[in-house]
Amino acid sequence: MKRIVLYESGTGFTAQYAAWIAEELQCESVALKNAKSVNVAEYDQVIFGGWMCAGKVMGYDKFVKLHAKNAVLFAVGMAPAVPEVANKIIADNGFNAERFFYFEGGYRPEKVNFIMRTMMKMLKKSIEKKPEKTEEDLYIIKTFHGADNAKKEVIQSLVEFCKK
Repeated sequence: MKRIVLYESGTGFTAQYAAWIAEELQCESVALKNAKSVNVAEYDQVIFGGWMCAGKVMGYDKFVKLHAKNAVLFAVGMAPAVPEVANKIIADNGFNAERFFYFEGGYRPEKVNFIMRTMMKMLKKSIEKKPEKTEEDLYIIKTFHGADNAKKEVIQSLVEFCKK
């Protein structure tokens, strides 16, 4: 089966997961911004990964326009990889739950631009003002100054799905 991994990465976590997935599936990984030369029709399976921002998977709108067949999606965010987080992303974006995987990345404040840094500070302030914080809220506050929670072993569910 001919596969490719396409991705949109903001601070490097999605790129790392894309590289790990490509290594396991013995295929190429290509940043979406460099995919103009890629003819997705040549591939039996296209895996796309994007980073999470405000509940949306970045790059997904561009990926959809490629009309890839047999697409498998993954998203990377700073929230913990728990079913509630994945289910919310699936519901909010209308994804096929069987073909979607969520991985925890982290946060690299030194790699985000001014606008994103400002948005993150606003998010932190709004969470801190909440009288009752969820587990996810507390986790975001904890990782706000930087965290790398990417783990290669968590890709196995996606890899096994792709090999079916």
